[in-house]
Amino acid sequence: MPTRTEGSAPPGDRVVWADVAKGACIVLVVLWHVVVKDYLRIDWRVGLPVPGAWGLLGEQLLPLRMPLFFAISGVFAANAVARPWRVSGRSRIARNLYLYVIWLLVHTALLALAPGFPTDRATDPGELLAQLTVTPSNLWYLYALALYFVLAKALRRVHPAVLLMAAGALSAVAATGLLDSPGNRGQVYQNLVFFLAGVRLRPYLTRWADAASTRRLAGTGAAYAVALAAMALAGAQSWPGVYLLVSVLAVAFGLTAAARLARHRLAGPVLTRLGRRTLGVYVIHMPVLALLDRLLAAPVAGLDGPARALLVTVYPVVLTALVLALSLAVHRCLTALGAHWLFDLPRRRVHSNPEGETMPRTDAPVLPDRTHVEEAARALSGRVVRTPVLHSPAIDRLAGARVLLKAENLQDGGSYKMRGAMLAVGRLAAAGHTGVVAQSTGNHAVAVALAARRHGLAATVVLPVDAAPVKVDRARAAGARVVRAGTTVEERLAVARRIADVEGHPLVDAYDHPDVVAGQGSASLELIEEAARRGTPLDALVVPVGGGGGIAGACLAAAGTPIRVYGVEPVGCDSLARSLAAGRPTPVAPAPSLADGLRPGCVGDLPFAVARTAVRGVVRVDDDAIVEAFRLLLLDLKVLVEPSGAAGLAGALRLGEVAGAGGVARSGGGAPWPPEGRRQMTVGVVLTGGNVEAEVVARLAGDPMTVGVAA
Repeated sequence: MPTRTEGSAPPGDRVVWADVAKGACIVLVVLWHVVVKDYLRIDWRVGLPVPGAWGLLGEQLLPLRMPLFFAISGVFAANAVARPWRVSGRSRIARNLYLYVIWLLVHTALLALAPGFPTDRATDPGELLAQLTVTPSNLWYLYALALYFVLAKALRRVHPAVLLMAAGALSAVAATGLLDSPGNRGQVYQNLVFFLAGVRLRPYLTRWADAASTRRLAGTGAAYAVALAAMALAGAQSWPGVYLLVSVLAVAFGLTAAARLARHRLAGPVLTRLGRRTLGVYVIHMPVLALLDRLLAAPVAGLDGPARALLVTVYPVVLTALVLALSLAVHRCLTALGAHWLFDLPRRRVHSNPEGETMPRTDAPVLPDRTHVEEAARALSGRVVRTPVLHSPAIDRLAGARVLLKAENLQDGGSYKMRGAMLAVGRLAAAGHTGVVAQSTGNHAVAVALAARRHGLAATVVLPVDAAPVKVDRARAAGARVVRAGTTVEERLAVARRIADVEGHPLVDAYDHPDVVAGQGSASLELIEEAARRGTPLDALVVPVGGGGGIAGACLAAAGTPIRVYGVEPVGCDSLARSLAAGRPTPVAPAPSLADGLRPGCVGDLPFAVARTAVRGVVRVDDDAIVEAFRLLLLDLKVLVEPSGAAGLAGALRLGEVAGAGGVARSGGGAPWPPEGRRQMTVGVVLTGGNVEAEVVARLAGDPMTVGVAA
């Protein structure tokens, strides 16, 4: 499903152009190695200057390939530079150094089997030690990334102009050949400035790419070509600053070209996918090329006639495609065999953190408990609204129980999602993050946008293309960049993760996040406490279920009490009910429903782990029941809620359907509520949100016989 960015060009231009640039760069790197390490070593014996032309083309692209690669790497690292060392050191420094050492040893062993292949290799322990320390091998890119990140972070308080001038001077001097630069050390000197430019000038580079046009592409391409020609004619490549200037023009052209290619129907997706897999290609392609050189060079040199004339022209392209395909295949095979340690730091047992980090564990992940909810309530005190608890005798009579309604529709942002967002975003801000990314059907996105604004963070939120306009408007009004993507959680999550990767911001999941669960649970905790203060302690707690964060928080808040927790799901959107029956998170294809906020395709792993033993049952409600509850709240209590919020009351009115059946989730029947001989029961209901369109209010408040999802 295509996506678009509110008020600007399609987000594909913002999100994928960096991956397209990386993909194009890795193609050019492999092509260059194919040309100089294989193609030009073959005696083609043709009377055509084709081999020389391929060599010349590769040389003309030298100012583009690695400078652009490092500029994009700097763009990806920009936010990580601002994070604490303990947060970014493992992924940005230790990981790259580890990969450099591991693959240097692999290359040394494998390339020893191809002694005639022309590439840097260690032939004795002294050379290997040099490559491990001060004279990087042909894997120098990984070595440089770790070094550059250390410098960028250590010098982040230096003014950008001063830092870039100093790095530029180092690059200019290195290009003259005046510095001692054995191996690839000269490349390390020359490309630091481009990584730092990506880090420090990321907003400008992003705007440049976003504004890419055909005219700018032609202009930057022409400037690059003219600069190359002038440098060649004057023999000025070793003049101080000339090669650096040409490389700057090349990067400007490369960024423009990448942004334009990102919009291409065929090239864009191919290069994007390749750009997200550059590590495997980078570390594997040299041994693959050495093997192919050994297998193919002699047979190709022995060809005669038209086959030779044709192959001399297309051989670099064909061999480049073959090397790329084989490298990706080897990478897939190695990971399928469990050799993940070849591509990442070895980890102890881990569990996924939706903030985008990975937290090592020596045992099973520790789930949040009631203590976490109590801590969340204290942390949120004074930062979110302590919403009122409402009561209606008319609703009590219909329910056959005392019903206490927690009016989270009056919360900041219009929903209880503000609680989890404030807790999660506040802790990320304290950890040094400068922005966040979120996806949801609406309320979580609005809450994250508001929380980010309060903490001075940038926010990007991904909403479905059919999101309620009121939720889109509220998110945008809170200062968030709004991206519209697809209609399913999978589509939104894929886009959100891409944005998080490109921008380096953590992803605050709508429900699969411990802080979000604990924050949402503070609403149920307040309701439990208020009911006890009134002398009517809760017997049951009813919470609408979308992704499960709210009901998981309710389970934690009710832990250690006799309160029974029940979920409410729209008919056909009953992932929790099915998951409880199956014993594992079970996805559904959500049916149409007025309750747009309760339509995720699957309950979250973390919420299910909390709820699986704590939830007593799930009530399924149809749109008629939701409309009935909506009208009751509006006409009797004068409270405006959205359909997703009204679903909680709809479930409470039908609680006997599951309560009398021993907590088994089903759609009808059951014993009366309360059970015979018992005192009047007290049921708490969380009215989760109130972000609803005026047109929807008018429709639902009218004749219920005319109400329908498609109306």
